[in-house]
Amino acid sequence: MKYIEFIISVALTVGIAFVVGVWVQGDATLKLKLAFEYGMLVLLSLFGFMVLAGIATGKIDISKLLAEDGGGASMSRFQLLIFTFVVALSFFLIVVCDCKFPEIPPNVLALLGISATTYGVSKGIQASSGLKGKDSTGTNTGNTATLK
Repeated sequence: MKYIEFIISVALTVGIAFVVGVWVQGDATLKLKLAFEYGMLVLLSLFGFMVLAGIATGKIDISKLLAEDGGGASMSRFQLLIFTFVVALSFFLIVVCDCKFPEIPPNVLALLGISATTYGVSKGIQASSGLKGKDSTGTNTGNTATLK
């Protein structure tokens, strides 16, 4: 089994959903809703844990998370990363403090959209200028065969 972690995560999710569906009091609609919600919560938590464990053990390399394809730092990637973390942390703190999910203002969605668009435009510029597949010296690093 190559992906044993994935199989264990799905099995735990199904188990949690089954336990919630059997032991929760109420009508069938409420049981189904709670079983699905708790199952997805467990699944997302386990997937997040697998990603963090992969980063900690070195299976997932994040050393070039903010690097451009041609080398150097990417401001658009940094901006998208920071905006996403700030918004996610803000909403997490609001949920923890108020014990309810807040209404998401359109301005927050617009800022995230602008940040993601900036990243997308920078990737488009990179692709059109031919930076993809080249290292910092400008030599091609692709898998092209040389003709003799």
